[in-house]
Amino acid sequence: MQSQTGYFKILIGVAIVAVGIGVGFLPSYLEKRKGFASEEPVIEWKTSILKNSKGIETRLSGLEGDVFLVYFGFAHCPDLCPLALEEMGRAYKLLGRDSARIVPVFVSIDPERDTPEVLEKYAEGFPDHALKAFTGGKNQIEALQRGFGVVSKKVPLSDGTMGGYGVDHTLLLYLVDRKGNILSAYPTGTSPEELAKGIANWLRTI
Repeated sequence: MQSQTGYFKILIGVAIVAVGIGVGFLPSYLEKRKGFASEEPVIEWKTSILKNSKGIETRLSGLEGDVFLVYFGFAHCPDLCPLALEEMGRAYKLLGRDSARIVPVFVSIDPERDTPEVLEKYAEGFPDHALKAFTGGKNQIEALQRGFGVVSKKVPLSDGTMGGYGVDHTLLLYLVDRKGNILSAYPTGTSPEELAKGIANWLRTI
């Protein structure tokens, strides 16, 4: 069974933005697709076993919570990943008591550099230390990316910053239920208020 949907196949051609470049065109492109829900569960969400920030192998489908807010990024990212995590954190706080029902998830697309130790430090600033950060083998990460329709590409940096390379990647936050269904996808740059409202609306249906 194929886990990618037509939505993601359309998205792949436009959802890559170079590290450090703004994300203004993404929200307008996706404006009409905010109600998106996947046609079928992401199989890789059910089968993936990654290492958490303590180095413990963890099956993603075994995480507690009613819904999961999932972002694919990398710890050396200078701007867009921190922006996405800030949006996630502020939305998490805006949800109040409902925040206990969601699990924020960060999946590294740069497993070469993002060791469990790096991710543990990276996730420290998230409210209530609620962010679950994961890394894993290259093949494991790539399989999960394919399931979500996430694309990424290493970009060499001649100035030697960021460890010599950055990673261009899809700039979306995915709201996922326990079965691996993608309930909605939000572009980086979505306001925390809008993000919290969208999550709260879904929580009322679960």
